[in-house]
Amino acid sequence: MPAESTSDQPGDPQDVTKFPSSEEVICVLKKQASTKDVYEVLSLNQGEQDGKPSFTLRQSSYTGAEADENPALQQLYNDFGVEGRPVHLQPGPQRRMHVIVSTHSGTKLSLQFYNNVIAPLLEAIGLTTSGESKTGGNGKPDSYNLLITQDAESVKNFARDLADQSRSEKNVEHTVVLLSGDGGVVDMLNSYTSTSDGHHTSGDDAKSQSLPLIAVLPLGTGNALFHSLHKTVKGPTAVSDLVQGLRTLLRGKAAPLPSFKAAFPEGSRTITYSKTADVASSGNDSTTTADSTTNLKEQAEYITHLYGVVVASYGFHSQLVWESDTPAYRQHGAKRFQMVAQELLKESHAYRATVEITRSTATGEAIGSEKLARDRHTYILATPVSNLEKTFCISPASRPLDGQLRLVHFGPVDGAKTMEIMMAAYDGGKHVHMRWGGNTAQGQDGEGDGVGYEDISEVRITTHEEDARWRKVCIDGTIVEIPAGGCMVVSKEIRRHLRVLVDESVAHDSTS
Repeated sequence: MPAESTSDQPGDPQDVTKFPSSEEVICVLKKQASTKDVYEVLSLNQGEQDGKPSFTLRQSSYTGAEADENPALQQLYNDFGVEGRPVHLQPGPQRRMHVIVSTHSGTKLSLQFYNNVIAPLLEAIGLTTSGESKTGGNGKPDSYNLLITQDAESVKNFARDLADQSRSEKNVEHTVVLLSGDGGVVDMLNSYTSTSDGHHTSGDDAKSQSLPLIAVLPLGTGNALFHSLHKTVKGPTAVSDLVQGLRTLLRGKAAPLPSFKAAFPEGSRTITYSKTADVASSGNDSTTTADSTTNLKEQAEYITHLYGVVVASYGFHSQLVWESDTPAYRQHGAKRFQMVAQELLKESHAYRATVEITRSTATGEAIGSEKLARDRHTYILATPVSNLEKTFCISPASRPLDGQLRLVHFGPVDGAKTMEIMMAAYDGGKHVHMRWGGNTAQGQDGEGDGVGYEDISEVRITTHEEDARWRKVCIDGTIVEIPAGGCMVVSKEIRRHLRVLVDESVAHDSTS
């Protein structure tokens, strides 16, 4: 067991009086030891070490007698008791289980979290790793495959291999525990789908339970999908995101994951930045941040479409994501986002584009297309989720798993007004009600002097910008440059490609 985990033995009197608080508890396991019941409380301790967050799994055991004499401990079991492993954590001949540690997600805490928390937690419920692997594994009972990512291609390669394996073993299901942010989910979705497209079974045989099941532990930067899926989860006390993620891992239910598709015109290409071959092969890790970012070069790859689960945008949002990733700004570290935002707000560029939307009913049926009257825009964003960050509510009407695509947009405004709108989004999503310039009533299309907000099944954005700087769109963090006069089409996906583990209450609400 990793050194960072702690364990208390049954019968220690101090355990009963100092057992973990309910906001730290992940689960309570009831086990049989000789003739006695033993209650094992697993909790997450979060602290700081060398100026960085640190995590420890605490394991405290109590006899049945101690639990009977302590109502608070009994209440913990009532609230968080787990008897046996859930189906999705039972590897064997008909199920493969994988744990992916995305080493570069967020602030790069995933590996520490795996070593100090996930590995001992899985061991506590009888699971051990079969060693590092891609998607392999022979279905050995009580073991999981471990993938510690080496580069940006690791998750993509895993997902492609998984798609190949799923076709060759049609009756085998897969659970993938992702220690990652939204990027890991998106890599899984696009790479799995790109390999499995054209191989889907139609009709009743294409049942959702055959799709890979992902369990997300939020170790990214924004964690938009996780926060949106857990937004409605209520409990006796507020808990940290990681405690909630671990509870969902052990007690959650599988549900189809809604997604959308963004299609691009010929000549569209993804824009990324990486070191040149000579720098990458030098192996010199002593370069300064400025030196390492100066050597980054633009890489482009032609693309026809992408799938997403969080956001498709054009305008201020996509511009901020792209420019903050360029070498000129990456050398400034975390400050780059604020620096780019200030420059964009000062410039207040009005994006020239034609926007056509197809609305949808509450049941998801398309009810006709129309074109927005304006041809200048500051912000155009389509999303199936409520939150882009935990406190940044971009779509307040969205509910977990509802699958509805919604559009947020507004016309050309100055930097001060754009900032006011963004701050209102941080205030519970109040931006969607904003009107200005004497226009206090919302028109049917949400245009005019205000923020437009509506349910859609599709949006077509045709850019009329000549300068390539203003022709960048964003799909879940991936930047795509579309040609002048090109049209990006974002539409709801009816077919599901992955399943996701959600809290019991969310799964119940989505089917009720």
